[in-house]
Parts: sequence; C-alpha cells; structure tokens
Amino acid sequence: MSQPTQASLGKQFKIIMMSVKALATGYIGWTITISVIVGIVIGLVILGWGIWPVKWTDAKPASLNPVYQEAFLQYAADANAAGYVQPGQVASMLEGWTKQDVLKKLDELIAKNQPGQERLSKLRSDLDAYQGEFGPPQQAAQGGASPVLIFFFIVLLVVLALVGVLLVRRVLSERGAPPPRVAGVAPTAEGEALVTQPVVVVPPVSRAAGGARPMEKTSWAGETTAPLAQYVTTYALGDDRYDMSFSIETSTGDFLGECGVGISKTIGAGSPDKVTALEAWLFDKNDIRTITKVLMSEHAYNDPAIRAELAPKGDAILMKKGEVVALLTQTLKVNVRIDDLTYGSGGLPPNSFFQQVTIELAAWSNPV
Repeated sequence: MSQPTQASLGKQFKIIMMSVKALATGYIGWTITISVIVGIVIGLVILGWGIWPVKWTDAKPASLNPVYQEAFLQYAADANAAGYVQPGQVASMLEGWTKQDVLKKLDELIAKNQPGQERLSKLRSDLDAYQGEFGPPQQAAQGGASPVLIFFFIVLLVVLALVGVLLVRRVLSERGAPPPRVAGVAPTAEGEALVTQPVVVVPPVSRAAGGARPMEKTSWAGETTAPLAQYVTTYALGDDRYDMSFSIETSTGDFLGECGVGISKTIGAGSPDKVTALEAWLFDKNDIRTITKVLMSEHAYNDPAIRAELAPKGDAILMKKGEVVALLTQTLKVNVRIDDLTYGSGGLPPNSFFQQVTIELAAWSNPV
C-alpha cells in the first residue's frame, strides 16, 4: 500500500512551483490582477515610499506653491527697486518660467492692489524691456547614466538571459524529439563491397535534473485507454545527480500533476556514487500527498537495516526487470515499469548497486 511521505526540500520547491503554475494557468484573470497589485505594492509602497523615496531639492520658482511664488516676486521687485539686483539677474533666477509667464504673474499681483505696486510695476517694465534669456544659462548635458544604474541594468540583463536559457533547456528536455534515422554504411558479408543501410541513431537520454524522454504512447495490460503521457528514463552509473521528472497534462494542456524518478540511497564509498535504491514519486495537484515507492536492489531489499532506513520514504519494492509498480493518488495513476536492469560489480556485495536501469512511466486519470 502506498503511503504519503515528507518530500525533500528540492521536491517541495518543485511542488510549490507546480502548484503556482497550475493556479496561474487555470485562473489567468486572477493571476494578472494579483500580479498588478503585487507590482504596485513593491514598486510604489516598498521602493517608492520606503527604500527609495522621492526627495525634493533645488526646487524652481515655477514649482513652488502660488503663495511662495508671489512672495518670491515681491522680494525680487523690492531688490530690483533698491538697485541690489539688475533685471538680468532677476531673470536668471526665474527658472521654469518663460518671459510671458513672469509678466502674467506680475500683472496678477499688480491687479490685487497690494502694497508695493510701484515696485512690482517697475520690475514688470524692466523685465519686459529685458531681451535676454529667463532662467540660468543652458549647460551642456553632463555624463550619461550613473555607473550604479548601468551596473544594475547589466546584472538584470544577465539574469534574464540565464532564466531564458534555463527555460529553453527545460522545454527542450521535456518535449524531446523522436530518434532520427540517418543513412549509414555497413560492409557486406564478404567484407568487400559497401552498401548503404539505414542506421538508427538514438540520442542519449537527458541527464539534466528534471529531464526525461517522451515516447509513443502504448497499450498497457489492465488499462483500457492510452496514457495521458508516457516517458522513458535511464539511470547509468556515474550520473550522481540523477533526478528525472515530467509534467502530466490533459490533451488540452491543463496541468494535472508531475511524477518522476530519483536517487533514494547510495552505498559504499568513492566516486561515482553506487546507487542501491531509486524512488518513484507522484504529485497530484488535487491531492495534498506526494506518493512515493522505493525501488530497491536485491541487496537493499534483503537488508533489514536499509529497509528500516528507507521505510519512511515509501513502500519497498524489489527491482526486477518487467516489474510494474502503480502509484495512485486522488485523481491520477502512474505505472512504473522496469524495462531493463543491470547490476554493477566489484568491491561491494553482489547485486547491491545498479550499473544501469531503464524505466518507463505512464500516467492516466484515476476515475476512483
């Protein structure tokens, strides 16, 4: 009987990401809405108000409150009437305004009949006669973007490029490609003439984490329908990071879950690792459990200490060629079949570690 197990940290991360993917695929409207809200919170509240708030410095007269704009012009009119500043100096301080803007502001002040009308009228007359530029002299643009900003964008581009490469590799490894046929050359029985014969070149199984090779869906004993997905994966001695997985989806692309095979236990010392047990697992997005079964070598299966150590991971299964193991969840079923099995030899008990194992995984919807 299958039992729920506590997934490893890496597998838990995979499960979380698969759940997020499933939710995002099934609820696109909510996904967009939540993304916009999160973006506003991070960009406006956290970054804009908390980490990098806007700081106003060196405000132009045109950016001031209207009350302070009037006070500024009053002071300028007083200084101009007293001869402390010349009209050109006043004009150079009126940054952000055009000549017409300044004259209009002065006309509004004069129309209010406040004290100091003569000084305001004199300033208006002097500025109207002034032919120079208003605001400080134009300066050539200095420097481009700051080094920190340039560094930030370079890092961002590198990160985006790496993410893109990883996504492309993931898609290629999941989709795979059928083994191509190429023409080869083989000698005749006499070894004299050469004739062209078809030679099948099979690409190696992906050894990257999460990789597996899809295969043509076949009929399975006891199953009335073709599987939703069918994959084959091979572990070979020396592949110390073996951890294969693939998604289970409907014909319309709806995500249902994921299953895979990975290393469960090694024995002995030295390099490469000697794998004595693999584990097959199934994650169902509609089930809170991750179902795992441990596929053991003869030595591990018959060793009480190893059996006890691996018992928390799942049911112990003796690995045998042709053996079919079923993983069942609330809405999914995966059959795991051992297509080929070769034991390694030397330095360890007989049949204690795998030289090479080829496994097929086929998934169906579980109507129960």
